[in-house]
Amino acid sequence: MAVVTRKRALTALLTALVLAVLTGLLMPGPASAEGTSAEKTVYTNTATGGDGPRTPDIISTSASNAVVAWREGLRPGNRDMGYMRYSYTTDGGATWSRPRTLAQETDQYAWHYVMLYKSGSELFAFLGRTPIADTSETDGDGWNNDGLPITATVVKRSTDEGHTWQDHPVTMPTIGNLAISGRPIRMANGNTVLPYWGTSRENGVLIATNPDLKTWTKGGTVTNANATDVRAGENQIAVSPDDPNSLIMVARAANANAMTATSSNGGTTWTNYTAAAGLPSNNVARSYFGKDSNGRLLYIYTTGTTDTRPSLYYKTKRPGATSWSAAKFFADGPASQEDPTPAGTGAGWDTYPMADEYAPGKFFVTWEFDTTRIKVNKLDISDAP
Repeated sequence: MAVVTRKRALTALLTALVLAVLTGLLMPGPASAEGTSAEKTVYTNTATGGDGPRTPDIISTSASNAVVAWREGLRPGNRDMGYMRYSYTTDGGATWSRPRTLAQETDQYAWHYVMLYKSGSELFAFLGRTPIADTSETDGDGWNNDGLPITATVVKRSTDEGHTWQDHPVTMPTIGNLAISGRPIRMANGNTVLPYWGTSRENGVLIATNPDLKTWTKGGTVTNANATDVRAGENQIAVSPDDPNSLIMVARAANANAMTATSSNGGTTWTNYTAAAGLPSNNVARSYFGKDSNGRLLYIYTTGTTDTRPSLYYKTKRPGATSWSAAKFFADGPASQEDPTPAGTGAGWDTYPMADEYAPGKFFVTWEFDTTRIKVNKLDISDAP
């Protein structure tokens, strides 16, 4: 039996500590970015069917409290459909609750998207519903494989900062494949304006004149949204920093740049889309477009192509500026966090960012990584150019 002396034990301990430090230094981890802090993985699922945890959204009620919701894949061969889950934090994103179900799939329906909104002390979740069966698809299996058609919009409401949710019946206009991918905005006149896109790349807004958000009517649309060199979708809106009664719309597009349009009458009419100089798109994925309480615009986008989507960058534009800032790095998940046995697309993706301001110039940001992880970080642009 070997005898371990104090000297040998101390030497072994020091050696182990040195190796641990070196391992920590050499092992790849999430790259840090200027203005960010506290990156966390809210949820990981490497065994799900379909296209995994995807397309998250985040909303905050304070610097300490926020909720993230996302779509969970159903079965192999599915994309853009599943059931909706959520998680919340009460400590500023340091820890997140065990995931709960926001909207379960059934033998008749699944869910395409979720978009969150805060109005006063209430939170709202807008959900797009899609049927499980679809006999129109060419594969002939009778199953819906791509989350279309979207046949209904369902809204849920929370009065406890997103910890629990209840149904909130709404009336929506009839629009084919009504998809909501942008945050609603409360205008100075009290109207709430909600961006949507639908069949044949119809881009426009819905308007609710009552604060209960139960009745929505169709506002204006962008005439050239389906033009060959535009093909806009996944549109988002922000109030213009220069005019509280005007809106700016930015959309993913079949172009090197995103597309942008404006409305000077609260969304009733819109200009045609034009290329948004300085805002990359390449038809890769939805980008986040919004404004902080100081009037600074924020754009968070995916680099690469539809197949690669390797990292996220962001740009800012201060009030009165004629151009956007240089691109700044935001996130690039490490290979060590990728699913070693991925099924289908999504390996290494950092994509579908969404953000919400919790203090002037300070945002919670969520995105999907590798179609297996939902991530959150904080971003401070209060001193950005």
